[in-house]
Amino acid sequence: MDIKNIFYRIKDFVLHYGKLSYDFLFTDEKEEKSVIEQVEERAEIPESYLQRFRLHPLQEANQLQGRDEELAMMQRAYENWKISRSPLLIVGEFGAGMTSLLNAGTHIYPHAKILENKSNISTSDELVTELKKGLNYPEARTLKDLNTLPKQDNEQVIIFENIERLFLRKIHGFNLLEDFLLLIHATKKDIFWVATINQYSYYYLNQVIGFGSNFLSVIRLNPIKKELIEEVITERNKGYECVYLKPATLSGTLAQQLKSADASNKQELLKNDFFNKLHTFAGGNISQAMLFWKRSVAYIKEKRVYVKAYEPKPIGQLSLEELFVLEAILQHTSLSNQELYAILRNSNKGSKLILEKLMENDLLYAKYYEGEFEPEYQINLLHLNAVKAQIHARLNRNIK
Repeated sequence: MDIKNIFYRIKDFVLHYGKLSYDFLFTDEKEEKSVIEQVEERAEIPESYLQRFRLHPLQEANQLQGRDEELAMMQRAYENWKISRSPLLIVGEFGAGMTSLLNAGTHIYPHAKILENKSNISTSDELVTELKKGLNYPEARTLKDLNTLPKQDNEQVIIFENIERLFLRKIHGFNLLEDFLLLIHATKKDIFWVATINQYSYYYLNQVIGFGSNFLSVIRLNPIKKELIEEVITERNKGYECVYLKPATLSGTLAQQLKSADASNKQELLKNDFFNKLHTFAGGNISQAMLFWKRSVAYIKEKRVYVKAYEPKPIGQLSLEELFVLEAILQHTSLSNQELYAILRNSNKGSKLILEKLMENDLLYAKYYEGEFEPEYQINLLHLNAVKAQIHARLNRNIK
């Protein structure tokens, strides 16, 4: 068989399987022997493995790690409420684990009722329906009814998640949120109110209506420490051996170090380089760290996980219209097309076109809530940092 026929046979094989592969090549110190592991690029990952990295809130207090300081602050806020009757506000970034913190804090607040508020609330009737679940007052018909709650035998603790769901950035769009704040003040002697809000909404509402002054107790969620994130990822990989591949972008220093290192030291160098990139990307956000790991898994064979550091593609220069849309979504956690139209007033079709373009570029995703026919759009956490950077630089927003 001549060389030409060999070439075409190889070409047909590659086209048939349609998969790229790369070499995981290490040589020993004497370069007498090489070990080559063929790894399929972005091969299908078993669902059973991906389930280990699901982005869902933890349910048990003993599962939560790295939040001892915040839990202690929640305890102090509860003790202070017994004297000052001040509600508590918890502020955190998307994916920082606020719901996990609240679930773990149920031992502090044994009688707490958690109202999740996953979708936006636009009318007082919807809000009353939601509040009646936690306040145990089925007879209430209006917010005024709730202002005069019957005295309960036990202390009441109501945790209201995502308080930013109560406003829409338009004329008269703050009325419902302000009515709810009045309810908190009217009942705080008998109810310990705990509210959560994302930091982008907190920044905006402080600028517009001085929102933070309604809460004397405020807890800001700190980034998770690097060592803890590595522990969490190691724990979720229990039973698997992790093999770290050479990254697509290799620094000159690392390249030189790899040349002179033996196989085991090369793995340690590549592992350190991988986690440095993960921490730079995630910035202590546990959800972003999990997404980075999932995107970095190239292949799994038996009980070996081959990992190549995920390198996000640049999102490019966004138009001002696109930035205004993304900023509005950040301020509200999520928005439907109709809500976005009410905020920007450009046109219904115009809003939809921008949303579709941002989805095509993987900056947004559509989320359907139970009982809703239209989706709400949320920021893709993989590109959150890049979006924040452009909003900061071009719209002069100093979000912290």
